[in-house]
Amino acid sequence: MNGQLSEHPLAELIREISSKSLGGRVRLEHDRIQVVTYFDHGNFLYATSNVRTLQTRVADVLRLALLWTEGSWEFDSRARLNEPISISVDVESLLLEAARRLPAKFAASRFGNPAEMITPTAAPLDHDNLLPAEVFLISRLDRPTSVRELVALSGLGEEQTLGIVYSLALAGVLEREQWPVALQRQRRVAQKTTPPPPAPVEVKAVASSPSSDADSQDVENFLARVKNARTYYEVLDVGTEIPAHDLKTAYYQLARRYHPDRFRRADAVLLDRVQSAFARVTQAYDTLRDEGLRASYNAKIAARIKAQQLVDRTAKPLTPKPQPQTVSVDDAQPLMSAAEHAAIRAARGQSLAANVATQRAAEAELNAAIKLDPQNAEYRVMLAELYRDLGLKLRAKGEAERAVAVDPNNRKARELLRTLNELQKGTKST
Repeated sequence: MNGQLSEHPLAELIREISSKSLGGRVRLEHDRIQVVTYFDHGNFLYATSNVRTLQTRVADVLRLALLWTEGSWEFDSRARLNEPISISVDVESLLLEAARRLPAKFAASRFGNPAEMITPTAAPLDHDNLLPAEVFLISRLDRPTSVRELVALSGLGEEQTLGIVYSLALAGVLEREQWPVALQRQRRVAQKTTPPPPAPVEVKAVASSPSSDADSQDVENFLARVKNARTYYEVLDVGTEIPAHDLKTAYYQLARRYHPDRFRRADAVLLDRVQSAFARVTQAYDTLRDEGLRASYNAKIAARIKAQQLVDRTAKPLTPKPQPQTVSVDDAQPLMSAAEHAAIRAARGQSLAANVATQRAAEAELNAAIKLDPQNAEYRVMLAELYRDLGLKLRAKGEAERAVAVDPNNRKARELLRTLNELQKGTKST
C-alpha cells in the first residue's frame, strides 16, 4: 500500500496503525530524504533515516517526518526488524507536538464534513502538556459536538479551532468520528496494481445523512422510545443504578447515531422530530450526570411511585362489575349506596394525606366523602387534621366545629377542636 503524504500524513498513518493493531514497515520519502519506521501490533518500535546526523536519534527522526505534508509513503505489513529492538518513545506527545507545528490551513483541510462528531475521551487529562487554547476548547466540549457547532462555540476562528481539534485528536485527547482511511489489510496474494489513494478531503459546507447503522426503522424506534419514556432513565435507555462513566458512554452512543446534525439532509418533518427528541435526550443527560440534580430527580420519582401505590391500594371501582344473573326491574337495587361510596372516598383521602406530595388530592377526596355523607363526623375530623397539617388553622378549626355539631359525643372531634383553640390562643398571646 502506498500514497501521498499530502493525503495521508505520517501522524494519521501512525494513528491508524495503532487503532488497527497493525505491524510492518512504513517507508517515507521527501526531497530525497528517506525515513523508515517499524511497528508491531500497533506499537511503534523504531525509526531511522538516511540523514546521518539523525540515524541514532529515533525521536528526532519521527519529529522530522511528522512535519512532512509533501512526499510519498509505502506500507508493507510483511516487513519486520531482523533483531528485536525496544526503544521508549512518547509517541502521543510527539504527535501532539508535530500537529501544533503543521500549517493551520493543512490541519483544517483534514475535516471534510462539518457534521462530523467530536467527542471528549473519558481518560483523565494532563493539563501540564496542553496549551491554554487547547484547555479552553476542551472546557467547551462536554458532550459529542459537531465540527460546525464546535467552531461556533470556540470563538477562536475556524482554522485555529480545527487545528486544535486535529492536534488533540491525534494525541488521543479527543475522538473523531471520521478519520480518513489509508490502510487496508493486505491480502495473502499480492495484487499486480495498487488502487489509487482516496482523493484529498476538501472542506465543504455539506451535511451528513443518517448513517447506515441508523436506518429509517431504527430512527423511528428511537423517536418512539423517547416519546413514550416516563423517566429520564428510559429516555437514555439505561438502568437507574448506572454509574456516571457508563451514563456518559450511553449518551455519546446516542449522540453518534441520532444527533440532529446527522439528519440535515432529511426532510423537515423528520429533522424537527429528531431535534425535539434529542433535546429531551440532552435534558435527561444534563440532569442525571449532575450528582445533586440526579439525587433530587430520583427523590421525585420515588415520591411519585409511592403516591401511585397509595392510590392503587385504596382505589376501587365505584360500581362492581355486574354479575351474570337475571333481576327484575322491581327487584333491582342500587349497586352501591352513597354511604358506601363516601367510605371509599374517605379511605382514599386518608391514604393520600399521609404523603406530602398528594395532600391536595387528599383534600378533594375527603370533601367528596363529606358531600356524599354530610352527617359523618369522622370524615370532617379527617379533613380538619389534613388542614392542620397543611398549616390552615382556621379551616381546620371550622371543620372540627362542624364535626362536633354533627356528633357532640365524638371525643376525637372535641379533642381536636380543643387543641386547635389552644393553638389559636397561644398565637394571639405571642
